[in-house]
Amino acid sequence: MKIRVVTNAAADLPEEILKEHNIAKIPHVVYFDDKEWKLDVDISTNDFYELLRTQKIIPPTSNPEPLDFRDVFESSFEEEGYDHIFCVTAAKVLGSSTYSAARMAAKQFKNKITLIDTESTSGVQGLIALNIMELAEKGKTVEQITQIIENLKKESYLIGGFHTLDNIYKSGRLESKFVLYLTKFLKIKPIVKMVPPGTLESRFPGLFLKRTIITRLKKMAYKDLERDLEYDMIVSHVENPKAANKIISEIKKKIKIKKCLITFAAPVVGTHTGWGTVLVSLLPSIEKEHAK
Repeated sequence: MKIRVVTNAAADLPEEILKEHNIAKIPHVVYFDDKEWKLDVDISTNDFYELLRTQKIIPPTSNPEPLDFRDVFESSFEEEGYDHIFCVTAAKVLGSSTYSAARMAAKQFKNKITLIDTESTSGVQGLIALNIMELAEKGKTVEQITQIIENLKKESYLIGGFHTLDNIYKSGRLESKFVLYLTKFLKIKPIVKMVPPGTLESRFPGLFLKRTIITRLKKMAYKDLERDLEYDMIVSHVENPKAANKIISEIKKKIKIKKCLITFAAPVVGTHTGWGTVLVSLLPSIEKEHAK
């Protein structure tokens, strides 16, 4: 059976991985100066972040529509000869309409599309998409792949740190200017943790402490992750490769990592978290016993 993975632009995966496995990525839309740009189609991620630096307000974005998914589903079946599609989306509890759009489009292709709510986003979403393709390439059936992924995603782990709340304030998601200036004055580095089914836990650790984001993230990972389990990891960032590479080396000191990738954070995420953001996503390796 010829299986394809379709995901949306919130998934963090390097471009070469997408091409190698022919993973389709449905773009989100961003609006700059009354112009509509499809991310990674009309404007690259790198160019997007360069342009973002010049903006006084955060440019609005929009999620894919059912028609966007339908077009990719249709061409995958009719033009590229795929037999089944796994559609991998960000956690539906995050309030995104992406899952609903994919579900509406999938109704037109009965029993040929399996929807996967990753219960996360970013690199976790990317790892799930990649693992599905690797399982399919090993000859696993749709049912086997679905069961393995449903088990793995329960153990997904996503933490992130960013330098300021500037972009969150600009986007309107933070209304209090007092909180914005307080975090700057106290040099608080906001930390976010996401756990299934997509629950966000915001943390503001280290008041008056001269700890870097790297130190806080690695300590959280050391505390939360199982030492005897092997993980795959994606570290994504917003123009901060130095910190991304550093956190990779620190985590590898105490956590078993089988596969590790580094990439830009998806613009739909980085737009709100801002420059310097580092996101660390881990998922148990599919080589673990129950996935064999």
